[in-house]
Amino acid sequence: MLINIRICRCVGYALIGLLAFATGCFEKTPTETTFKTVTKPISSSDAPSATEMPPEIDPNSVTDDGTVLLTPPNPTKAESNTPHLDVIVDVHKIPDDAKFGTPTLADPLSTDSGQGASVQPTLVEPSLVSENNPEPKASAVVTAASDVQLTDPVPSVQAPSIGNLASVDELNQKIAEDWPKPQAVLLLTGQQHGYLEPCGCTGLDRQKGGIIRRDTLLKELSDRGWRMVPVDVGNQVRRTGRQAEIQFRVTANAFKTLGYKAVTLGIDDLRLNTAGLVQVAASDDVKKNPGMFISANTSIYDQSFWPKAQVVEVGGRKIGITAHLGEEYFDDLASNKDIATSDPVSSLQTTVKELKEQGCDYIVLLSHTSQQDSEQVAAKVPGINLVVTAGGLGEPRNVLDPIPGSTAMISQVGTKGMFACIVGLFDDAKTPVRYQRIAISSQFKDSPRMLDAFKQYQEQLRSEGFEGLGVKYRSAPKSGGFVGSEACGDCHTTAFDVWKNSKHFHATDSIIQPNNARGAIPRHFDPECVSCHVTGWDPQKFEPFETGYWSLEMTPNLVGSGCENCHGPGSEHVSAENGDFKADAELLNKLREQMRLPLKLAEAKCAECHDSDNSPDFKFDKYWDEVKHVGKD
Repeated sequence: MLINIRICRCVGYALIGLLAFATGCFEKTPTETTFKTVTKPISSSDAPSATEMPPEIDPNSVTDDGTVLLTPPNPTKAESNTPHLDVIVDVHKIPDDAKFGTPTLADPLSTDSGQGASVQPTLVEPSLVSENNPEPKASAVVTAASDVQLTDPVPSVQAPSIGNLASVDELNQKIAEDWPKPQAVLLLTGQQHGYLEPCGCTGLDRQKGGIIRRDTLLKELSDRGWRMVPVDVGNQVRRTGRQAEIQFRVTANAFKTLGYKAVTLGIDDLRLNTAGLVQVAASDDVKKNPGMFISANTSIYDQSFWPKAQVVEVGGRKIGITAHLGEEYFDDLASNKDIATSDPVSSLQTTVKELKEQGCDYIVLLSHTSQQDSEQVAAKVPGINLVVTAGGLGEPRNVLDPIPGSTAMISQVGTKGMFACIVGLFDDAKTPVRYQRIAISSQFKDSPRMLDAFKQYQEQLRSEGFEGLGVKYRSAPKSGGFVGSEACGDCHTTAFDVWKNSKHFHATDSIIQPNNARGAIPRHFDPECVSCHVTGWDPQKFEPFETGYWSLEMTPNLVGSGCENCHGPGSEHVSAENGDFKADAELLNKLREQMRLPLKLAEAKCAECHDSDNSPDFKFDKYWDEVKHVGKD
């Protein structure tokens, strides 16, 4: 018997607790971990909705031992026969090398002839275990806000992963192992944002995402005899320009190879060159040969190029799939007269009615807008069974969530292509739909055909060259030009030796021949890789500063991530020290000061490359010890 359980939003609560600790709210460091709990009724009527923000921390809710007591908005008195869940947030000092365990519901729910759960579930706390200190140091047990459909036995509540690093659980996932054979399986993806593959700097085996692995997941499920229906909610790119256009084309071709049935254009896709979009995504004949790119309320040039929906007949099911772009993006597109938009609600009402008239028994909406807007639209369009939203958190939920005022359920897709979700359809009145979130981790081996497609993508970047990709020099943050680290080493010999023995020295080599399973594919013609692996580029805008690196042949002195990436271009300083022009003591000191980078500013400079994508486990103090250097000898 299904039991709807509403539980609190994990990410928001955990961050609030950790933020309070970081800002000094907890001055005591207890030697013993203690827990305080607030018991909440798990009720779909009393609990906060999935879109509500977590409450502010009440100072009165912080106990002497440093425990935060979290209560839901408008808490109600629990009835004795109502299932409860204890929410525990313990925010004592967490070791730097801590790893999150996985909380589980300790006892399965037993049902009692329609009276609900006869046993109240309790949550077993995951411990934060340090590699250096194997004993548990603290616990942070939180859950996420939604209606969760639980069956016997109660599934585990998965702990959140950290950034794009895969957790141990995500490297060893059991994919729908208890599912009977479904009539059809929808694979839900979206928000790829240009990440054809994850950045491999931290190790591909640890990072999530990429079409190369997604193909393997699809093949494994298809090999079970499952009829797969892949769909995508858009945003294949995150930038504009020639490289983004190539990324979009590569992705669209990959989707065809992977058998995608329906894809919608995201707002970032629609910012690309419209002629190029039409060439790649438009349908020649929406009636006889409709393409996979669909939208009920958005078109480019002419509506006749863009199907409003797709109908997929598989496994005895007739699945109707439609899509829309949220009104929140209309103003962004207003200046582009090639793009026409219309009211999403009225457009979808007409399209869904037509799908019903065609005999569709399950209707999917690809909703490219925020989760809140997705839910509001679905509530106004009857007949939708599943909404796939481009909104929500950075990771999809572990369950499908109900939509207030609608019979539809909603799924998120996460960001950067790190996840896929599967929805199985069954000829089973008791459990007609099953769902699982899947991390695209190194559990899924590289697909040879997608590796070949990625290789062709990199070869096209090489063929186009930086000029063909529209890469142009931009002004450097300081005056002068880049001279290379060898010039610095003439005086700063100790610092130069530190650099030569660091990974920074080999930064360019690491993308010419990456030290991973994809090492046969060089990346040193890819601006998005080059920007952090050479000297003299803006790592956030993927462009070179004036006189910065351009190629191995033209600028060999700027290979590697050199001194000037942190200290700025050094030509004026070097010329003054070498006597190339007359400089008095005042000017010499001024130029020296310009090259100094105070340690208090260094962390922000490092983070321009060591960000959550490229270096998710970056710790400044640890990394600084590896490259520590101070001034002139």
